[in-house]
Amino acid sequence: MSVIVKKLPQVAAILASMILIFVAYTTNKHEIILPTFGALITGAWLVPENLWHYHKLNLIVSLTLAAVCGLMISRLTGGWDYIVVYPSLYVGFLIAACILIFGRTQIYPCFGAMTLPILLRTTSWFYPLSVFCIGVALIGVQKLLELAGSRQPLPGGEFPEHRQHRRERLVYYLQTSVGLVPALILVALFDNHWFLLPPLFVTYATFCNSESTFTHYPVQTWGQLVIAATTGSAAFWLSGKLSEMPVFEMADYSVSVSLMVGVAVFVTMLWGRLFHRLFPPAVSLAITPFLVQFNPWMPLCVAVTASYLIFIAWCMRTHPAYKSRDLKYL
Repeated sequence: MSVIVKKLPQVAAILASMILIFVAYTTNKHEIILPTFGALITGAWLVPENLWHYHKLNLIVSLTLAAVCGLMISRLTGGWDYIVVYPSLYVGFLIAACILIFGRTQIYPCFGAMTLPILLRTTSWFYPLSVFCIGVALIGVQKLLELAGSRQPLPGGEFPEHRQHRRERLVYYLQTSVGLVPALILVALFDNHWFLLPPLFVTYATFCNSESTFTHYPVQTWGQLVIAATTGSAAFWLSGKLSEMPVFEMADYSVSVSLMVGVAVFVTMLWGRLFHRLFPPAVSLAITPFLVQFNPWMPLCVAVTASYLIFIAWCMRTHPAYKSRDLKYL
């Protein structure tokens, strides 16, 4: 019985991913898919510590606010050429940073929730509504897992409310945002948004934080991201082949898609156990192809951008001006 209780978070993560994709494909509203959901279920259900210094209500409010702000930016720039998306991403990154600063938290998936509607030019209000429902479901299931004894309650994680700390964090995020500029320019030149998928923004924010455990395992973490992107892409491609099989011919396409996203999440969690530990954005990348459709070049794009972002984050962390800062509240 104890083994079953111990495995409940993993089972819940797989089932939640399947339900999200099934609902999106059944209703034909793909805009309700939040790939960062993979990172969220990892941080909220699978990882025992408080990765992002948050309280339960804080998670719901921060994610929803980031989604609404991202949607508003997308709606404001909707009539412009796609080239305007890239400076909008920079603005969105800073707005998400402000949400984290005033929310006294480090919920890095907010960067993904902010950038997704900008990248995909989403204009539907179903997106922030979906993000709100996802946040409520995350906290609800997390509470049930705690009651079942599958995980320990998280310790409080909010940063102290001091104006000095807010100023320090604002300067920190401004410095961090500089590293995104070359990537945004290059992606604009190539006109290929596959190089800047939302989970990669979460990856960058994580690696800029020197307190993150993952900064000690850059190669292993990069490998997880590439393998997860490959796994998700292969799973989405196989879902199309699966729907053509006789046993699924009478079923809706959403059935085969939801089954394969469950397989992708399961395989990604297994890969995480083979490496040092499961990296939350890797689970997000396994879900991403089910939103943006199949592209054989996605793993290569992820490999290139992740390499750059991890390297530039290392440059940020090792810079003398950065190292002299008190990072306790960043």
